[in-house]
Amino acid sequence: IFKITINKLQQHDMSPITDIAPSLQPIIASSRILGLYFASSWCPDCTPVTPRLKQIYESQPMANTQTQSKLRLFEVCYISSDSNEAEMNRSMETMHGSWSCIPFSNVEERSALKIKFGTCAAKEAPGLNLLGPGRRKNGIPTLLLLDCETNNLLSSDGVRDLVDLSPSDALNKWQDLL
Repeated sequence: IFKITINKLQQHDMSPITDIAPSLQPIIASSRILGLYFASSWCPDCTPVTPRLKQIYESQPMANTQTQSKLRLFEVCYISSDSNEAEMNRSMETMHGSWSCIPFSNVEERSALKIKFGTCAAKEAPGLNLLGPGRRKNGIPTLLLLDCETNNLLSSDGVRDLVDLSPSDALNKWQDLL
């Protein structure tokens, strides 16, 4: 079954993201932009990025729920490449914001998202069949920004924004992508 899923996802399946990751539904329902954060606690390139993402996430104002149906402009979901559940949980508790994650035990959804977007740690690529030209598009850390209403990919360059822009400038740039 998983092999069929890999083949379908690698054929640029355009079905809603919740078809392959149903646990994203509540996150999508609560925001305008979904940031899929592919990272790990063991990756030295992720170490400086995660606190910046936390800063931006926590700096955004909550929406006025009387005039807007979405609670936040931007929600984050962590797609872990950690080696084990304890490592992921420790990282979430110490470095991350109060954002969501695909549980470590939910290997199917984490793998499906990595395959769909061609984004994973180099050591995961063989097991996900992401070796070869054009299959693995991004390593970690990667922050993909998706429009929650259309499922369209707004940007695959969120990490650059985290590093180069102030929290308010990054949020403004991302809002302008809608």
